Amino acid sequence: MAMPSNVIHVPRPPSSSYNPNRPLAKNTLILSQVKHFHKIEKELPPDKQTGIDLESITTEGKAAEYIRALTLALQPSVAKFGGN
Repeated sequence: MAMPSNVIHVPRPPSSSYNPNRPLAKNTLILSQVKHFHKIEKELPPDKQTGIDLESITTEGKAAEYIRALTLALQPSVAKFGGN
């Protein structure tokens, strides 16, 4: 089968681009995402909230766990695609 002509190749990011132990304060983009997700979470019914304390999210790894947990709460269908 021929490859479509409108496919854009996106190179894999270097393995150093994600460090679960890197302090979140050094990544303002992810820090902003966490704050945005937290605002959304506060408006959810209690049974949909994660219960994760915002102050406990201090590394990129903890941020990834929080974003995943809240994404699953907001979009339960994600779980069937490996989001569990």
